[in-house]
Amino acid sequence: MPPDTTPIYLDHAATTPLCVEARDCLQACLTAPLGNPSSPHGPGQAAAARIATAAGQLSYVIGAQADEIVWTSGATEASNLALRGVAAFAERGDRNRPVRIISCVTEHSATRDTLKALEKQGVEVVWLAVDAQGRIDMEALEAALARPCDLVSLMHVNNETGLVHDLVRIAEVCQTHGVALHVDAAQSLTRLALDVSTTPIALMSMSAHKIGGPPGIGALYVRRRPRIGLTPQIIGGGQQQGRRAGTLPTHQIAAFGAAAAAAEAEREASQTRYRRLGERLWHGLSCINGVTRNHPPAAIGAAPFVNVSVAGVHGEALRTGLAYGQPNIALSGGSACSAARGASSYVLRAMGRSVEAAAASLRLTLGPGIDAAAVDRVVARVAEETTRLRALAGRPA
Repeated sequence: MPPDTTPIYLDHAATTPLCVEARDCLQACLTAPLGNPSSPHGPGQAAAARIATAAGQLSYVIGAQADEIVWTSGATEASNLALRGVAAFAERGDRNRPVRIISCVTEHSATRDTLKALEKQGVEVVWLAVDAQGRIDMEALEAALARPCDLVSLMHVNNETGLVHDLVRIAEVCQTHGVALHVDAAQSLTRLALDVSTTPIALMSMSAHKIGGPPGIGALYVRRRPRIGLTPQIIGGGQQQGRRAGTLPTHQIAAFGAAAAAAEAEREASQTRYRRLGERLWHGLSCINGVTRNHPPAAIGAAPFVNVSVAGVHGEALRTGLAYGQPNIALSGGSACSAARGASSYVLRAMGRSVEAAAASLRLTLGPGIDAAAVDRVVARVAEETTRLRALAGRPA
């Protein structure tokens, strides 16, 4: 019998497999006689009804109103709309100071790169540092807010380590200073409780493919009251109340809504299971000589993240060996965006890890289909590959 080449998939922070509910919804949309959702005829209104259902499903998950949802191509575009939109609107006002935005050095590159581009255009960006766990200093945030500011932009859950920022406290501090808060919720949507009706968040970026939905679709929550000034970044057509033009992809949006509803219904049970499996995975990996933890303790971290550094090996060689060995393991060394650039994790370096430790990191993120047996196979495989690489390098196992 040939060996089983099915990978053990532990890269759910990068993208998740399509859930059954989203798949069925996609198939239904693609086979139905749907029209352009902006059209007044029957097929067009049928498409509009599916989009309205999805807006209701997603807004229910986050405690919003359906008309506060702006559909985008993903969380990256949603964050671009939030950051560029606020900056462009602020620049239109009669003011004697530059636009000023506060963020953090460990943000996802969708935020970091957008803010760096805005800096070149004259926007002042305040970059908050983090401690060894990846937490920002709340006193530093308070100090930064002492000067006039247009926006604070922070992620809820770090996409590499699973560190959970204290969103409620951050939102309250921003509200006290009268500054709008943008939250990157790509890694927390349906994993942690989110309620914008009780937490003063002005803008929030979300993505479908992180929660079992299809790639290519996301959303930006835009609070209706108090209204936030937001200049659209895609124009031409007037869709979505002029906030983001373009014909809406009915099938993707409907599948996003279906995935959000399904994931939210299973949130507590899933998180309990991932937390238990994550502890099992970390315990097993911690028994390997030279393995250190980068993900925070459960009290301040989110399932399903396990992030470790492996001393005495070349990081890329270790990840390649795991990806093409037996069993092969689908994992990453950080965010997919950083991997595409061939760069070591700037998140881990900002947390004080050495360049070597950041380069030799493994990010393993749990999801459906992973059980205790799979976790144990992964631990054994990492131990085996680590021993092999250290032997080739003439280093002790």
